[in-house]
Amino acid sequence: MNGYDRPLKPEWIYHTLNSIVPGSKPQDFYDSYINLAVERIGKDGRRKTRTVLFRTFIYSFQEQTSVIENNMLIELCHKHDMEYMKPILLSKFIMDYEMLRFLTKKLSQIFDPTQDISSTAITKKMVDEFGDIEIVKRSTRAFLKTLSDFKLLIPIGTSKFRQVSRALLSHEQIKDILLLFALVNKTKQIDLRHLDTAIFSYYQKPDLQQVASKFNSSEWDFIRGVNREVLMIK
Repeated sequence: MNGYDRPLKPEWIYHTLNSIVPGSKPQDFYDSYINLAVERIGKDGRRKTRTVLFRTFIYSFQEQTSVIENNMLIELCHKHDMEYMKPILLSKFIMDYEMLRFLTKKLSQIFDPTQDISSTAITKKMVDEFGDIEIVKRSTRAFLKTLSDFKLLIPIGTSKFRQVSRALLSHEQIKDILLLFALVNKTKQIDLRHLDTAIFSYYQKPDLQQVASKFNSSEWDFIRGVNREVLMIK
């Protein structure tokens, strides 16, 4: 089970993906990443955050690591600005890391949107689920820091975070998250009634049926029946 043990800032992810030319070698972008992550003290710290970034947003879409292949997120970063991309990039963390899915669900179960989040309380829940091991604690700290860097939480003191008002995603952002979900899970079908909506956490609850209807026939076929709402991705 992969841990998420190094926090990533959205600007590091976005500017790295935006700068990539598919077909290039990964090492061609190492120096530019070091210049981006200037506040990450130490060569080893920058290397480790780069490893997490490349593993999550590049290598997870391809089998080999010698050359960077084009992928959906690279294309979207070339097309859109960082503010548009932030919810989509965040959703990739939740899709890829079991620990972060669990953490996200526990946050919504323990704390309502008006409450401050206690890192001590959520760390205990994580330890109860995955065991009292360092990677669990480090992943919890790293993701809370990432949520803060995405401007979704505001640190207050050493062990608490204030939740910001949840933003409304555009229909296009929701569409891209759904298409990314299908790609990551290697499926051409999305069952909306059983979709793990943790991928939309930290934002206002989306109207999936409205989005499904809007992009029906262009991005997917929206099939509805008794107890059935399925997207058939084109």
